[in-house]
Amino acid sequence: MLKSKFENFLAFIKNKKILITTHDLVDIDGLVSCFTLKFFLIQYFKNQKVSIYFSELTKSTKTFIKNFSKKFPNFNFSYEREFNLSNADVLLIVDTNNLNQIKLSNNSETPHLEIPYIFIDHHYLGDKYENNNINTLNLIFDNYSSTAELILHLFELYDIQLTTPLKFLTITAILTDSGFFRHGNNKTIQNVGKLLCEDIEIQDIFILLKFDTDISEKIAKIKGLQRVELIREGHYLIGITNVSSYGAGVASMLIKMGFDVGIVIAKEVNQFRINTRAKKRVCIQTGLNLGKILEEMSKQYNGSGGGHDGAASLTLNKESDIIITQIVEKIKQCF
Repeated sequence: MLKSKFENFLAFIKNKKILITTHDLVDIDGLVSCFTLKFFLIQYFKNQKVSIYFSELTKSTKTFIKNFSKKFPNFNFSYEREFNLSNADVLLIVDTNNLNQIKLSNNSETPHLEIPYIFIDHHYLGDKYENNNINTLNLIFDNYSSTAELILHLFELYDIQLTTPLKFLTITAILTDSGFFRHGNNKTIQNVGKLLCEDIEIQDIFILLKFDTDISEKIAKIKGLQRVELIREGHYLIGITNVSSYGAGVASMLIKMGFDVGIVIAKEVNQFRINTRAKKRVCIQTGLNLGKILEEMSKQYNGSGGGHDGAASLTLNKESDIIITQIVEKIKQCF
């Protein structure tokens, strides 16, 4: 069934001009997934026009590209910074399943795209549908810990070999998006094992991923700890705090500090963002799925939300204490 879904997808995009993009503030999984997918399509179709467009990269992604390029100086990270949608027949949106998370510079009405588009992602989707999304061709499988793993499966199914730099990149994407296996499973580890070879040392990858923490992120984490509210529900601890930025990093820090679930509210420009994290063990024991909870909340409050069982986020246009209370109550119900 899985291969037939891939075959239907490939049959539809054959002989079409393809634009690949991902969410704004591109992380390493989004970056790698776009370039590996482009390589696969060029190898599979031979003569097909495939372009990549990014709106903006995160600071850590830019640092990673700089470090990676020293090791593999011939690898081409070129992508479009401006793109006219009239030059594409189909849009492939990677590592997100929500139009509100992408930005096309010359298209201010992104949620009303007239071009057909397909989501390729590993986050829980639910039953929402978007205009012009060919939902029957969406490649969304939330049993993967990263989108890079999903695309790796394409290479395996069609017996197309990854180059050494692409193997290196895919391992990096899997490691970072799985939280270095904290949010992964046995298959995650097996996929990394299959990619390792004589030309790739795992320690080299770890070295490339050692970034100096920005002082503003350090301050955000300290303030997050100072403001944290502790909620105990039976044997489980929930931590809630607020910061102005770096919400995802602060949420992960709460888990490292001993909380079973971390909830961080971040007030950003013109929006209100909630980042959540939970220990994998807690998700397995209780059936907690933060991705499903926040996806349901996004429908209720007309926002954008979702993710995995142990890592998810919700973006809204306005703040509300009621929303936080409802999220906490839904989490408690699992305990």
